[in-house]
Amino acid sequence: MFSGTGPAAARRYDRPVARTAGTARSNRHVVPWSHRIGRLIALVITVGAALALPPPSASAADTPVARLTLQTLEPRVVQPGDTLSLAGTLTNTSDATLHDVTVVLRLSTNRITTRYDLAKDFDPSTITGSTIAASRQQLGDLAAGSTVSWRISLPVDRLGLPRDPDQFGAYPLAVEAHTADNVPGSVPGGMTRLATALLWLPPNAHFVPTEISWVIPLVGGIHRGMGQTFLDDRLAQDLAPTGRLGSLLAAATHSRIPITYAIDPALIDDAAVMAGTPQEPPSPAGSSGSAGSTPNPPLSNPNPTSGAAGGAAQSPSAPPTASATPHASATPHATAPPYTVRSDHGVRAGTGTAAADQWLRHLREALAAPEVGVFGLPYADVDLTALDHAGLPDDIAAARSAGQITLNAQLGGLLAGNPNVMTGTVWPVGGYLDTRTLDDIANDLVDTVVLSDDALPTRDPDAVPGIRVDLQTPSGRVTALLADSTLTGLLAAPETVPGGLRAAEQRFLAETMLVTEQRPGVGSALVVTPPRFVDPRDGFLGQLLADTAVVPWLRPVTLAAIAQRPPDETPRAGLRYPDAARQAELPASALARVPIARDELAAFTAILGPGTVVPIVDQANLGILRAESANLRPEPREPAAILNDVLTAVQQETAKVYISNPGLITLTSRTQKIPLTVVNQLPNPVTVRLRLAAVNPTRLTVGPIPELTVPANSRQDVLIEVTARTNGRFPVLAQLLTPDLAERPYGTPVSFQLNATAYGAVALTIAAGAAGLLIVWSAIRIWRRRRHGRHRRTPPTPAAGPPADDTAKTSVPGTPGELT
Repeated sequence: MFSGTGPAAARRYDRPVARTAGTARSNRHVVPWSHRIGRLIALVITVGAALALPPPSASAADTPVARLTLQTLEPRVVQPGDTLSLAGTLTNTSDATLHDVTVVLRLSTNRITTRYDLAKDFDPSTITGSTIAASRQQLGDLAAGSTVSWRISLPVDRLGLPRDPDQFGAYPLAVEAHTADNVPGSVPGGMTRLATALLWLPPNAHFVPTEISWVIPLVGGIHRGMGQTFLDDRLAQDLAPTGRLGSLLAAATHSRIPITYAIDPALIDDAAVMAGTPQEPPSPAGSSGSAGSTPNPPLSNPNPTSGAAGGAAQSPSAPPTASATPHASATPHATAPPYTVRSDHGVRAGTGTAAADQWLRHLREALAAPEVGVFGLPYADVDLTALDHAGLPDDIAAARSAGQITLNAQLGGLLAGNPNVMTGTVWPVGGYLDTRTLDDIANDLVDTVVLSDDALPTRDPDAVPGIRVDLQTPSGRVTALLADSTLTGLLAAPETVPGGLRAAEQRFLAETMLVTEQRPGVGSALVVTPPRFVDPRDGFLGQLLADTAVVPWLRPVTLAAIAQRPPDETPRAGLRYPDAARQAELPASALARVPIARDELAAFTAILGPGTVVPIVDQANLGILRAESANLRPEPREPAAILNDVLTAVQQETAKVYISNPGLITLTSRTQKIPLTVVNQLPNPVTVRLRLAAVNPTRLTVGPIPELTVPANSRQDVLIEVTARTNGRFPVLAQLLTPDLAERPYGTPVSFQLNATAYGAVALTIAAGAAGLLIVWSAIRIWRRRRHGRHRRTPPTPAAGPPADDTAKTSVPGTPGELT
């Protein structure tokens, strides 16, 4: 018996653990389907094609009268001298008793040579080979709805399998159930059939083992929006030893084979907050200052010891440096307060501190093991194609940069110097990318993409291709590593395979054996990518990992080793992006407010001085990325809710720097300096510019306004020279601007009144001339009046001898009525 494949190495499936799914979330809790999303995507996009089953026959479409399950098939790899043992159950699914029920094996000694034939032979309606009389077991009558166990054992040497060393491979095997009744809904040759395969390894079999690389996704979903408060506490359950993520990490580490972990940095970030792990101090290298003209402001708190992650001159996908120091102890920080969770009654303390601390310790131990590969997903596993189609390719780069910063801060020392760390690797959700998105991420120094093999189909459907393909982009060559879509489909929904999990396991092993069989002399390679939210608690994934370690036709390696294989020369049809993948994206409406949030955050970041650390910048950046997560595909309303929180928080901080409204300013001269006050209520100094203009621009000319730096928690006055072109009262708008080249409007403009009361030069000249004329005219009149008055008061000169009658007519003043 082959070592490690007999009963001692077997896992029974008598009591499979149910795959759990998240319950509906109340209020605004995010990702209630965190345990379903991977399966949802895989089922929508890949399962139908992955299983590659031909259309079922009409009889198979009918309701069966009985159902067979397979719980035991030992040994997994059959060799001469072994005893073949099968066991399972038979259930009467009809409403009548079945009489004289028997089960029997059917075997074909014709080896399966193609994966298409394997899929066809696993169809219960397909009959191959002949029944083995010695295997028949009598079960008697079976009442309606009842279940009976069955077990068949017989020596392998009596099966007539070929001993030729080149005839190793998979052979059609089936368990049939028969009844003496003539019942409708029966399959040909019996009332039901469970199809599987016998994996035969004759002595001295000749083959080169197939290299197989497992990519284990460590993705936790979206549990935070804006800030540190969690939207739910489901991650506490997932990170527990019996939870999904705890079990996933345990299954991977216990397999003791080379594993490549695809890590969502948001999960590490969340776990660190839950565990109270002390965060690294902020680094001025990555903080944003007055040069905040980048579309997406960088995080202000990168790992200070990693210039690769935080430096502006370095690629966002630069590898972690050796100077990045991991946290030496995963013990919760003594002074860190417990994390908080939003509830119907405000916030409460979280319950997952111990679980998160233990999970992080186990992760660090796993990453320290030899032959372990790692690559980081973009932060929050953002929806790459949705962002690119929404015109937001810069957000992909921002997510990759934030992811590297997070992994460097938490795991940097463990990753430094590991040749299996692949920093330029991207694995899109579902395994599909379109050409446009590929070109954009290649421009961000992505050199490797993990895709479904359905994304690059061969021109010849019967070809046996390799799994590495070189793609040409405007930025250079990108290596595509193709994951096997059939195996991905099996991992996404093993319970859909007729016969149960043991039958699904045998199908997986048979598929891998066929890959080896098709290229026995040169060797092949496989990349296996379980769904993002694979749940290992039913034991299926763990058993496959254990099988991978022992079956002789497989040789586990890291993904980095697969990437070193020569490129495949099989002609392919080109990059394919199916409609199902496009329809599964986050809708454009979910991302509509991202540019608004980015603009407001960029404006706020631009006024901060170099080296300034403001927590709101990091929180808002990460909040936006969480809103862009592909994990929110089942909940397209959640991105808008998270973005609203981001906008509210940024606007509240933005409002702390403003212009104090002067109300009314009166100009007493045509050109005058007016005072305005800029208030800074932030704990950091800010640098702003100011724009002043009348609502009617023809009424006011404004002189140059100097750039203004306002210290923390203070106010600063600035004198602005203005020239009023007309008199009267008119409205004026004052607007703060960012100090960068973009000069973005900052905050809300302030409106006040300017009252111009001074005369202009022409008006003053006219008024002065008029006043002068008035003075001259008045002087002339006064002179004339005085002269006239003086003339009247002067007496006439008397004559020498006036006539007598003249004297009688003259009145003497002072003597009324008296003539002289």
